[in-house]
Amino acid sequence: MSATLMAFLTSLDESVISIFVASGQNSTLPKLMFLSLRDQIDPTIAAISTLWTVIVVVVVLVVTLRQKS
Repeated sequence: MSATLMAFLTSLDESVISIFVASGQNSTLPKLMFLSLRDQIDPTIAAISTLWTVIVVVVVLVVTLRQKS
């Protein structure tokens, strides 16, 4: 479970590769996030990043508490 979450979060970091791979009608989430940061000033990306961080922390805490009990 944690490896899946880490792989997903790592894939969000690969915006340069996403820009080269996605073209035309295809658009990936990292590409949209990168273009949004470059073209407009909007706190949406910061909110999404905070949300993902909170989700990961909660999942790690839940897994840790389940292993201890």
